[in-house]
Amino acid sequence: MTAAQSKAREAPEVRPGGLDPLRTVWDLLTNVKFALFLVGLALVAGLVGTVVPQVPGPMRQNATARSAWLELRRETYGPFTDTMDAAGLFDVFHSAWFNGLWVVIIVAVTVCTVSRFRPTWRSVQRPQLRVADAYFERAHHRAAFSHEGGAEAVEAMLRRRRYRVTRAEEREDATYLFADRFAWSQYGTFLSHLALLMLLIGALLTTLVGFDRTYVFAEGAPEAALFDDAGPGQLFLAVKDAYRGLDDEDNVIDYHSILEVRRGDEVVTCKTTVNDPCHAFGYKVHQAAWFNDIAHLRITNADGRVVVDTNLDFNNETTTVPELRVTNAAGDVLFAGVMPQMGTDPGESAARGDDYATARLVFPSAPGANTGPAYELAWRVVDGKMILVMAGPDLPADDGATVLLEPGDTVQAGEYRIAFPRALNIPAIQVFDMPGATTDAGATVQMPVAADGTPYLVVTGVDADNILLAKDRPVTTSSGLTYTFRGQVEASGVSVKRDPGDTFIWIAVGMAIVGLAITFYVPRRRLWVKVTPARTYMAGIAEKTTHLGREMRLMGAELGSNDALAEGDLGRET
Repeated sequence: MTAAQSKAREAPEVRPGGLDPLRTVWDLLTNVKFALFLVGLALVAGLVGTVVPQVPGPMRQNATARSAWLELRRETYGPFTDTMDAAGLFDVFHSAWFNGLWVVIIVAVTVCTVSRFRPTWRSVQRPQLRVADAYFERAHHRAAFSHEGGAEAVEAMLRRRRYRVTRAEEREDATYLFADRFAWSQYGTFLSHLALLMLLIGALLTTLVGFDRTYVFAEGAPEAALFDDAGPGQLFLAVKDAYRGLDDEDNVIDYHSILEVRRGDEVVTCKTTVNDPCHAFGYKVHQAAWFNDIAHLRITNADGRVVVDTNLDFNNETTTVPELRVTNAAGDVLFAGVMPQMGTDPGESAARGDDYATARLVFPSAPGANTGPAYELAWRVVDGKMILVMAGPDLPADDGATVLLEPGDTVQAGEYRIAFPRALNIPAIQVFDMPGATTDAGATVQMPVAADGTPYLVVTGVDADNILLAKDRPVTTSSGLTYTFRGQVEASGVSVKRDPGDTFIWIAVGMAIVGLAITFYVPRRRLWVKVTPARTYMAGIAEKTTHLGREMRLMGAELGSNDALAEGDLGRET
């Protein structure tokens, strides 16, 4: 050995060293424990988003409404409210950290899917054709039997059973076969992984770039923009008809709206219901609600100039008032309807708990009469039940002045019978910026319904007395303003949605169904066969849903073997 050869043998082997960050990340993303950790985090985040109150969708883009909602949460979470808000716990599913976790899960699933493709492809396209002889003795699924016909008979039988057969090796004393059935079904698990990936991507797209907002549009109102930012893609929507169908018993049987949706010069007119949305410009518009607690109010000044012409939305705010029915001795109905609140008795304390709503009941003494008795009313709700106090002539009052009534009570006042059948909620709202209001508290507007079913308005706080507005019958106050009730307005609540992820989700569902069906109902079977002059040996691999050992014994019986079957093989179904 030369000196150069000795030095070469003594020189240390040079190997690449240092940290490979890509390999480290790849190994982490394909690690089962890391995948379970990510799933655990997602479950915890979902639990937090379910248990902790979340900001309502319509408030998410409204800073003022969101701030007001957050103030209400301070009653529960106190000093932790701001910290929880900063951490996104009140809007978990739209927070940056949740979307980031979603992205990491998508990347992990992608890496796992990619890492599985190569071995899956190799298993299908380049299967192992030969196994050691010892495998035929220890395989979980195996069979051994004698028959006539040799390897050719075995090959023909396997092909009849739709196996793809390959002669792996031939010797003087044995022939080795490999048989494969439904090899392509191994791609089923890969398809299921792809379905999961598509599902995650669809959900992320829905969260990041989807649109889902609910609006209320009054029937006949001018079109309104849907998006906060103006641009060529802006959509305008108007409700031409808000319809509620009732049956003979006043049960709701139908809600629908006729809409006009415009983008630029292009207009789409369509009908929308709860289950059958209107499709326009890539958006779906569903019927979400129907309202009729809106009043068209018009206010003009002394010169006839319009001060306000708007649809007053009561926003589902109501007040509780009594419904009364007055009849005389002959049974004539002298009054039937609700009593709107005309004033307030503040009670003895500064708190509103002992306040009484007040009103005056006046009805004709007889049908067609212009005058009649008057009764003072006051009421409040105690423990969910209205207590009505009535004072007036001929009442059988214990103290000589008032009687107390509860819903369902009736009192006899001389020849008149006054019934208090029930308490009702009517639309009522305080309007702080009402033109002509006499105080800083603004005005209160109520919308009761008369006995004939016609709505009217009661406005308090714009004149010395309350003003009653029947439809299209203007009233001028001492301030010179004229108030006109143009009628009750119907409105539709519509949900406008665009979900770019729904295509991915539907594809994912289809892929998952196909993948799982292939995995469970078309399992792959791989058989290795050793055929000798005296005996044939079979061993195989298949999913747990198959009875491959029994299948192999039945194959032996099909070849004419008398020693292939085990007890019970012919009595069980395949």
